[in-house]
Amino acid sequence: MKLFIGLLGYVVLFLGIVLALHFDFTIGVIVAASGLFMFWAMLPQYDNQNDRLRRYERQHQQWLRGKK
Repeated sequence: MKLFIGLLGYVVLFLGIVLALHFDFTIGVIVAASGLFMFWAMLPQYDNQNDRLRRYERQHQQWLRGKK
């Protein structure tokens, strides 16, 4: 679902650019800004993913120590 929303944001961004250049500048900028926000919000957040991986690694190491 995140991929679909990211792609939709990309399409809306370029649709806004086309609207701004060929029709109404204000409406085009508003549409492009909303598309940019949709696209930007769906980009991966590495801090959260790294924290999750670190937590998993700590749990795995504790599990390995307890197994001995």
